[in-house]
Amino acid sequence: MKNKTLVANIILFGAIWGLLEASLGYALQFLPPLFSGSIMFPIAGIIMYWAYRNTDSKASIVYVALIAASIKAINFVMPGLPPIKTYNPMIAIMLQSLAMVLIVTLTEKNHPAYGFLGIGLVAVLWRSLFIVNITINHALTGFPFTQLASPQTILSFILLYGVLEAGLLALAYGIKLVVKDRVNLTFKPHLALSIVTYVAAALVVLIPMI
Repeated sequence: MKNKTLVANIILFGAIWGLLEASLGYALQFLPPLFSGSIMFPIAGIIMYWAYRNTDSKASIVYVALIAASIKAINFVMPGLPPIKTYNPMIAIMLQSLAMVLIVTLTEKNHPAYGFLGIGLVAVLWRSLFIVNITINHALTGFPFTQLASPQTILSFILLYGVLEAGLLALAYGIKLVVKDRVNLTFKPHLALSIVTYVAAALVVLIPMI
């Protein structure tokens, strides 16, 4: 794939993810505590997988996450918002992308069992790593993370909500297996479209601050 097309894909899919984080992700915050991630990660997983299929590059998954995280980083300038409230979602985005690489690696084996296994592992993996991250942050800053409220809360965050998002991802993967090659979602976006999408996503984050 030509570098220009690869860059266009990475920016476009990362901007779409960032746009959804800034809009849908905000709306999901009104759901019960810790529930929003179980919805957003499956959506982000679909975006990352689509980017992978469009580029045939596992590295593009991580680059897409970097673009999405850069949009999230705009919140650092939001008045009254503790930096850790922006930093930790950015870390979650990057952990999710690394976990998604594992899913893609297993789905490449062309056996559905590996794909479903990968989905189950990933849901637990990124959440476990995120708990490690906020445990370290709590030790350094004393910030009261909701996920660390009790051992039961930690287990619920990793297992209960992990199972929920794994179920949603498994559903999407099952649909993909059913349609197989009957639906071709690959395309070559124009770089200008990707840049416009990125700017639009950034504006969605910035406008509430103006």
